[in-house]
Amino acid sequence: MRDLLQCRDDIDRIDNEIIRLLTERMDVANDIAQYKLANNQSITDAKREHSKLVTLRKKAKDAGLSPSYITDLFKTIIKHTCCAEQQYIIAKANSDTIVRDTSVAYLGTKGSYSHIATIRYLEGFKGKIDAQGCSSFTQIVSSVENSKCEFGILPIENSSSGSINDVLDTIQNTKASIVGEIFVPIDHSILGVEKTDLSEITDIYSHPQPLTQCSMWIEKMLPNVNVHYTSATTEAMEIVANMKDPHHVAIGSHMAADLYNLTPIADHISNNPNNFTRFIAISMTAVNIPETIAAKTSLAFSVQKYQPGSLIKVLNEFSKRNINVTKLISRPRIDSNKDVWEEIFFADVQANVNDAAMQEILDSIKPYTNFMKVLGCYASSEIQQNK
Repeated sequence: MRDLLQCRDDIDRIDNEIIRLLTERMDVANDIAQYKLANNQSITDAKREHSKLVTLRKKAKDAGLSPSYITDLFKTIIKHTCCAEQQYIIAKANSDTIVRDTSVAYLGTKGSYSHIATIRYLEGFKGKIDAQGCSSFTQIVSSVENSKCEFGILPIENSSSGSINDVLDTIQNTKASIVGEIFVPIDHSILGVEKTDLSEITDIYSHPQPLTQCSMWIEKMLPNVNVHYTSATTEAMEIVANMKDPHHVAIGSHMAADLYNLTPIADHISNNPNNFTRFIAISMTAVNIPETIAAKTSLAFSVQKYQPGSLIKVLNEFSKRNINVTKLISRPRIDSNKDVWEEIFFADVQANVNDAAMQEILDSIKPYTNFMKVLGCYASSEIQQNK
């Protein structure tokens, strides 16, 4: 029987070998991506993936391993492999490379959900990443428009609290394009300087969005608490860490607690247990999405206010061509020359802007709109997430 130190050494050796094999696997994936690009083939092959998982589950069972464990493990591996292939194909289609340095602006500081989204979006890049925390959405957009950063990461909607209006208002008139999207699971926690009974908590700090997303838990468990709004969850964690008062807590990511020397007091406090925030990546350089990759196009438009049925006529153009509009949101249009009460609509469409049908739609809706802008066309992460 091996002693504990020997067991740990063996585990380290095996883990290192797993990393080496995963690296080798990714090298093969790069060759697959080149082949698929050259032969105009889709990245995903649902039939092969299903067959592969069935075979792996059988092998796991024969080896005395849990089939569900192997399924979860290889689903993650396959997902990251497909993402890497997609990044390679998009880069090649745009005469670009992921083996380079880049820069990105995001909200808050290290440990914020925006920071997590930033890491996920750029995890395929193989150069130096200069990540710059910002205090506002406007600052993020300005950093991109002024070429201080190549990318900006913005939270645009949450599955519990809906659209983030400040971001919609900020991107109405930006010169940057949406070039990607990232879905990040949001698992809020109550964080304090030490373990504290909930009855002892008097004040809570966080960004308005997490506070809204956790409103039911707060009302039930902390009905008399004083609420303080901050510009980001990381600012809330900094405030609580500096106060060193166990009666004051923050709402933030469990993963970020160690970064601020905070202790999780309560986990999983969101109203919706399936709580996701959708982030968008913006850049001054739009991307061209090959037809083999599932694409999403985001539009902004206003309809002719005094022409009855204008909005219906716009939507009918999508329906006639069997193109799905997955999101439609209205906001007041921010333009000094606009009419009073003029609204702007934001729409997400499951289609590539370069498809012939989409080009026909963009031409056909002009008579019904006062303003129309393609905010961006990018690879859809929503489809991958739901697989």
